Amino acid sequence: MASSTAKDLADDLNHPQVSSSIGKVLDNEGNEYRTVTIGEQTWLADNLRTTKFQDGSKVSTGYIPDDDDSNLLRYGRLYDWNDVSDNRNICPAGWRVATDEDWQTLERAIGIDESELNTIGWRGKNDIAIELKAEQPNTLFKNFDQSRVNKFSFSATPAGIKLGKSYVGNWYITQGMFTEFWTSSNASEKEAFVRTLAYSWWNPNKGKIRRATLDKSYMFSVRCVKI
Repeated sequence: MASSTAKDLADDLNHPQVSSSIGKVLDNEGNEYRTVTIGEQTWLADNLRTTKFQDGSKVSTGYIPDDDDSNLLRYGRLYDWNDVSDNRNICPAGWRVATDEDWQTLERAIGIDESELNTIGWRGKNDIAIELKAEQPNTLFKNFDQSRVNKFSFSATPAGIKLGKSYVGNWYITQGMFTEFWTSSNASEKEAFVRTLAYSWWNPNKGKIRRATLDKSYMFSVRCVKI
């Protein structure tokens, strides 16, 4: 009995019980998004799809992956950091683009160690990232606990990225392999903070969440948090 109790305690520590609830919100173009409350935060449970700021002016990016309209609902649009950080606010009224600190609060709530929150690179233990993913298939090399996939209804999908304007050509890459989420937090003159999730069968980091800084000209997915 004692060993069983110890095991239960370890499971609780590795997989904290965080309540979540589902809702909906509209942006000023009429796009409808699912929302999810995780701990004390409420997030969009879909990638942003708007082409306008809150004042009705147009964003400068907002590309659908592969320029394929059938990808819009699944993957949302891809934005550069100038649109993400613009004071006109790309999110629905009452919402804002998640900051690096917002992501750290989410990561803390789902069980990432406090000692890892401020580190750069892939973080998290016990396949914690699958609890934020819409899906994570088993692979030849690893089986995942499918009961934990999308545990928090965050529904992250591998939208890939669009390369920035400094690159020649219209390049969409890594769809189905990665998702990159911009934060609104500046890191340097040329870079800002992001979060990355990996999906490919060959990638050993599918169970982790990457904190990194990347070039502001890249176009990534966006999630908003309620103010």
